[in-house]
Amino acid sequence: MANKHTIIVIVSIIVIVSSLGYSSLNLVSASSLQFKWASDFDYLSVLYGKNMAVCNDSDYPASFSKYEFIIFYDSKQIGKFTASGTAVQPHSGAQISGKFEADDKQVSQIFFSFLDTEIQGTDVTRIDADKMRVVATLEYSLFWTIPLSVTHEYSGQEFLEMMNKDTSC
Repeated sequence: MANKHTIIVIVSIIVIVSSLGYSSLNLVSASSLQFKWASDFDYLSVLYGKNMAVCNDSDYPASFSKYEFIIFYDSKQIGKFTASGTAVQPHSGAQISGKFEADDKQVSQIFFSFLDTEIQGTDVTRIDADKMRVVATLEYSLFWTIPLSVTHEYSGQEFLEMMNKDTSC
């Protein structure tokens, strides 16, 4: 009778440890996800485009609950793009949709069109591309209950390059 209980306890421990171990792999794989715009990216496209590509080049599945980036110019928030999360299988990609929100979309549209020409080197305005920064945050969970997030800050040019680069998926 004691052997039967011992076997049940051992099997239960193995199942629990395996589940926790598998869930903890999301800590590594989710934080290494690559994001890019689904089409050619410029800042004006944030207003109208809504699709992003997500690449998981790790050996483990990854899932996340939300990806967002906030665009700042001279420390003032211009707007925020938010996309719902998904699960991405190893060595594959997925598409996510999001939405851009701003206090005044018309002002954002004018600013982004001026900013895009500045970044492309046309320099038709007094907008200084060096004053722009983008803060991107990825939210995911550990053990399906503990919320975690990873935040990266980019210059405007770095973010533009990241959104246009080819991923390994």
